[in-house]
Amino acid sequence: MKTMIVRMRILAEAPPQVWIAISGTLGPATIPRVRQGLHDRIKAGTSIFFLDLREVRCTCETDRGGLPTLFAVGPGARFHLIGAPAEIRHSVRTDPRLTLHSRLDSAWQRWAQD
Repeated sequence: MKTMIVRMRILAEAPPQVWIAISGTLGPATIPRVRQGLHDRIKAGTSIFFLDLREVRCTCETDRGGLPTLFAVGPGARFHLIGAPAEIRHSVRTDPRLTLHSRLDSAWQRWAQD
């Protein structure tokens, strides 16, 4: 069995928003941990998430592991996904709560506006 590791690091906070860098492998074992981490931030008052996903990989089992529900962590939450892998972009393309950023600078400009 392959070990999967995912790491979440808070890089900046300006309530109600937070910038989190996520790295590692998203799969059936790690998706619930990431979802719980996001949910915990919502309970602490965060409602706008900037998630740097440039160092995230998805396993071929990701859909079975809950990728479509990764961002179902609380009502009113909004997400800005930076450099999301194709699997994530594909699964969230119709979700109005999510904004995809292919470049870091566009996300940073949005951070400064919110």
